[in-house]
Amino acid sequence: MKKVIILLIVSFGFLSYSIKGYPGYTVPPKTKKLLFYIQRNHNRNTIVYDAIFDKSGNLDKKNPINVYWIRYQEYGQTMPLRTIEKLFAYGVKSSKIKGKQNEYKINLVATDKRDFLLKQEAPFKAAIYTKINEKPAKLGHLYIFADNSGFWPKVKYIELFGKDTTTGKRVYEKMLTDQ
Repeated sequence: MKKVIILLIVSFGFLSYSIKGYPGYTVPPKTKKLLFYIQRNHNRNTIVYDAIFDKSGNLDKKNPINVYWIRYQEYGQTMPLRTIEKLFAYGVKSSKIKGKQNEYKINLVATDKRDFLLKQEAPFKAAIYTKINEKPAKLGHLYIFADNSGFWPKVKYIELFGKDTTTGKRVYEKMLTDQ
């Protein structure tokens, strides 16, 4: 009986994380531009990844993603990433996929162990796709847990939260790092 109760608590806890992020964290406002966001154990500030569209509603060909902070611990203002953050922590590189209209291969500095696809679904509407727990999924958000005791933080694990594109059910995966 105790095992069943613990399983239920863990299951409900997972569902609340996948909807609301982690307890005590503020979820960024849902906008048409929002692709996904990253929350971290270091503090409650959040890194946001928004799509950039041209006047016609197509993804910007040169720079389809805007990455910035929402500094919840500093009155919720937004702030661009610093150069070092772009290069070593939360930056993104995109490359147009040949033969595909408005589709981009995305590389996240946060993890090189996963392929990401930015795909435009309609004018002014785009999403990030990847595999989560071996299932094709639309990415919702990431949670990064790092050991901040040294000079440079060491990422211990990354949790991915999304929605299975086949079934519509929530999917989750915890990726352990080599560090």
